[in-house]
This record gives sequence, structure tokens and C-alpha cells, in this order.
Amino acid sequence: MPGLARSAWSAAPPSDILPGRSRGPAAAVGIVAAGLGLAAGLFASDGPGDAEAVRRLIRDASRALQSGNAPLFLSSFDRRAMADFDRFQDEVAALTAQRRIASSVRSEPPEGGPDECVVHVDWLLDLTPKLDPGPVERRRETLLLEMRRRGKRWKIVRVEPGDFFAAAKRAPR
Repeated sequence: MPGLARSAWSAAPPSDILPGRSRGPAAAVGIVAAGLGLAAGLFASDGPGDAEAVRRLIRDASRALQSGNAPLFLSSFDRRAMADFDRFQDEVAALTAQRRIASSVRSEPPEGGPDECVVHVDWLLDLTPKLDPGPVERRRETLLLEMRRRGKRWKIVRVEPGDFFAAAKRAPR
């Protein structure tokens, strides 16, 4: 487009980083050291892309719950790996059928490896009955979410406390 500057990515690369043109052994050692450091970082904790994917999954689950879309919310969970998933699914379906939901989340950085992690999430729900608008029930708790990578996607395999998304009013903790 006329008048737009070319991005740095479209500029020709300097000749010293083209294949076959290095600055000698020092450049090769630097490249190998950088690669080893990157690989070590990926196994010590989630890479930046994984952490963002985990946060995105949690935000998307919160949005699905707020829109009352139980199937979309439940798609964030691994039904095969999650203990008592059928009961959890029934509770979420009842919650979305009976209540208007305002949902908000704030998550800490995930802790774990490249295929499994644990995330602490401050989750807030404001629940208003759909049929008889009465007082708002507010639930706020720090949830522990255990997550596993399934192919390229992350899935939640455990939620503690497990009754946070129950349809019936919970006893205060």
C-alpha cells in the first residue's frame, strides 16, 4: 500500500545470518548455547506460548459460562480424564439453565512442564435466578485447575474445589 513503511520482517536479512555465512566458530557456539538455554527453559516450565494458551483456555471457559453455553464451557474439560465428569456436566447444565451468570477470572502463571500444569485461578461468579430474579449469589474462590495437553490443546482434568460450579447454593467456606 502506498504511504506505508515496510516492516522490519520484509527487509532483506543481513548477510551474516544467511545459511552458510557465519562469523566463525564463535557464532556457532553462541547459537548452540542459545538453543540449549531455550530447550532447558521449555522443560523447566511452560513456554510463553503454552502459558498464553492456558490463560486463553481459562478466559474462554469463563466467557462460555457467562454466555450460558454449557457445552462450550465443558469443551474445556477432558471428559475421559476427569473423575466424575458426568456429575460435573449435570451440575454445569443445571447452573446455566437456572441462573444468569456473570463470570470473571484472574489466573496466576501456570506451574509445571510442557504437557501438564497446575494453575491457581481467582474465579468470581455472580449468579442471578432466571425465573425469579432475587438476590445475587456471589461465589469467589481460588480454584486449583490441573491441566494436560491433549495433542495441541490444553484440557482441564481436575478442579478443586469440585463443587464450585454446582447449581445448588454452596455452604460458605
